[in-house]
Amino acid sequence: MPVLLVAGSQPRQLGSAAPAGAGKTAFVAAITQRLAYDGRRVLALRLGGSGDPHAAADAAFFATLPGARGRGGAPVPADSAPAEVRRLAGDGIAVVEAGASDDPIGLAAALDATTLLVYRGLPDDDAILHLQEQALALEARFLGVALAAVPERAVASVRSLMDDAALPLIAAVPEDRVLYAPTIGEIAEQLDAELLLGDEAEGEVIENLMIGPVSSDPGQPYYAREGNKAIITRSDKTDLQLAALQTDTACLILTGGLSPSPYTLDRASNEEIAVMLTRAPTRDAVSRLEDIFLRSRFGSERKLERMAELLRDRLDYEAITAALT
Repeated sequence: MPVLLVAGSQPRQLGSAAPAGAGKTAFVAAITQRLAYDGRRVLALRLGGSGDPHAAADAAFFATLPGARGRGGAPVPADSAPAEVRRLAGDGIAVVEAGASDDPIGLAAALDATTLLVYRGLPDDDAILHLQEQALALEARFLGVALAAVPERAVASVRSLMDDAALPLIAAVPEDRVLYAPTIGEIAEQLDAELLLGDEAEGEVIENLMIGPVSSDPGQPYYAREGNKAIITRSDKTDLQLAALQTDTACLILTGGLSPSPYTLDRASNEEIAVMLTRAPTRDAVSRLEDIFLRSRFGSERKLERMAELLRDRLDYEAITAALT
């Protein structure tokens, strides 16, 4: 049973977890999907226990991928990983995401896994040294490095950087707004908001957030500046809400806690636009969403589609399939 272990490689203090959003989940999902579409028997699994806050969500997302089976979306405890991965994957391929605090060296040995190390951003000298140390420790189990969220200015030169460091580059994905955009569900959770319309759209990605204008101008030209957006506006500003609904708006975020006008709800329902209501005033709502693009998790069909697009000509797929043969 071939195993591909995808582990984070962000340098960190002893005993501290790797930063969220390193890109492991995105690579696991995209590689698993591509293997499945090529007719390979493959299963994506997420390691992690109760101390890993993202393990359950990642595992549930993996359960939606083609050919998913096994634990029904539950994470696999790291201490029982060798036996569980073997049992669940059978004679197929297992693509396994390591938990944030797992030791990739020991885990790779326990699973006898080919290992892909994921680093977010452009690695500096310390990060390169850390990657080289891990590669040496992994020995023959080391496949290479995948880089996520590489600054656009560095994408063209990153291969030579990795070549100079004698580190095989399996993929380098540039920064991309869709991959780090929040979903409607994440926004509602952050604002402790009630979804009045659009429960079925919780997984829809929101690429832009806009604040409704303060003036009495209906604001339609202003709203038309951005597409695929959520508009943050007061729940009693019906004129601004209706103006927003005439543009490419995916969600209305109504602040202040007052029930919106039936005209707004009727128009939003006809246009299939989500509407959420939060008790927070506009300023507080904006403050709560300031860093949501940095904390959004990978776990939607739209993000998987985008990751597959970005990897189409950037992934050394032959190196992966050769290692898993």
